[in-house]
Amino acid sequence: MASPGSDPVQLLDALTTVLGDDPKALSQRGSDEYDKANGSYFSAFENEVKPLYIAKPATVEQVQRLVEALRPHVIAGSCRIAIRGEGHAPFAGSANVQDGVTIDMRRLKGITLSADRSTVEIAVGETWTTVYTELEKHGLTVAGARVGGIGVAGFILGVVLHGHDAMPSADSDFPSYTTHAGGLSMFSTRTGFACDSVVEFKVVLASGQLVRASADENADLWIALRGGLNNFGIVTSITMTTFKAGDIWGGITYYLPGAFPQLLRAVCDFVHNEDDQDVHVMCGTGYGFGHQAASCCMYHTAGKVNAPSLQRFTAVQPQIEPMGTMRTATHLEFCDEMGKYSTNGLRQFWATLTIKPDVALMEMFHDEWQKTLDSIKDAEGFIVSFVYHPLTKALLENSAKAGGNAMDIPPADGPLFVVMLRPTWTRAEDDERIFAAVEALVETLKRLAAERGLLHRYIFTNYGYPKHNVMAGYGDRSLARLAATSEKYDPEGIFQKGVPGGFKLP
Repeated sequence: MASPGSDPVQLLDALTTVLGDDPKALSQRGSDEYDKANGSYFSAFENEVKPLYIAKPATVEQVQRLVEALRPHVIAGSCRIAIRGEGHAPFAGSANVQDGVTIDMRRLKGITLSADRSTVEIAVGETWTTVYTELEKHGLTVAGARVGGIGVAGFILGVVLHGHDAMPSADSDFPSYTTHAGGLSMFSTRTGFACDSVVEFKVVLASGQLVRASADENADLWIALRGGLNNFGIVTSITMTTFKAGDIWGGITYYLPGAFPQLLRAVCDFVHNEDDQDVHVMCGTGYGFGHQAASCCMYHTAGKVNAPSLQRFTAVQPQIEPMGTMRTATHLEFCDEMGKYSTNGLRQFWATLTIKPDVALMEMFHDEWQKTLDSIKDAEGFIVSFVYHPLTKALLENSAKAGGNAMDIPPADGPLFVVMLRPTWTRAEDDERIFAAVEALVETLKRLAAERGLLHRYIFTNYGYPKHNVMAGYGDRSLARLAATSEKYDPEGIFQKGVPGGFKLP
């Protein structure tokens, strides 16, 4: 959406007052720096949005001064702002803004261990690869993303959407179908959502003031930022709990398509009956390059080789054994592996819903998915993943013990599955029919689940679709709390009205 009545000269004056005319700090249309920065998003849809200016602060003080300089323009309705981290949200306008100002946070760097090494402060310009690389020097890690190239802030706040393309391996025609959910880590069964490991945020408010948010200081803001998206300010750093980094056993196992019903039964058995909290799994099926396959990403974070808790998945047949990657490796190595399945610049989006486990329902979902696939798989470069991410009761219980978050899912509601659909394709001419087909499929799946009393209110924001009322999925109690927090810290609604990207509070 364009910024109404934006005055480019006034905006440029405001920006240069803060950043000067260094192209590394401030770029505008027609420059190589602008084209490089604006063409580096994960999604083609974001690359196609053209802001007037891209501001790239290198210090927290510059972020504060930018907010102060742009604030009167936002209040006057003459400027809109986007906040960009690594830029993995796929929808146009999520982290970019047409004819406005995009604040690119990638120059804010720094990874600082506390004196006792129990926590680490991470600047929002870092990626999880840089975080894990630094922490592993000290034998430590954190419950961050499963793909290293993702930015820190968007993943924690719930803004980032990211997954993996179904790309063939070097020695097989079958595609791999793996994906991850922002806010879920390999350690989530034991630690809860990734945001539950955050003990402090530093955030620039709409006034330009820098504040800390923790359990002891601005606790309401701390809870809101744990999954509450970009509704409250600009986060400049997060501090997370660290723990010892040991070997992990796991990887990706691939199966012929006929094995998928077995996988559904196995993952439902897992969420209902498994009490091993060192296990993380996600199961899916997908299509690419004329082939279908099923997959299971599984990890035992205590390093047990083929642990009994995983044998329900490793025993499923028939497997595509040459493609399997099961082994013992480090957290960083597994995240690097997941990152290899990701490709920037494609046309892509995600859609999601949350259900209670039920094999019969999930088999119906699969039938509906196959019908939709048949209608759109002829699109050029078309690849699609259809994946189940378990939210076990242990995950939800451990999340609640960590102090709470914006999602506010009662542990008694578990176990649950976050269902994710993710198509990618290459031609703009196919946009309309693919969007329409997948939107219709999601509505069908929601109806089937609702009719059986198995649809849950929660909509996983990292996979949320703009046409869905994502924030309503947080529940009335959480929404009321988030609205009160927004009014307290941003009474003029700068981050509601002036930052249109992301899912906004009603």
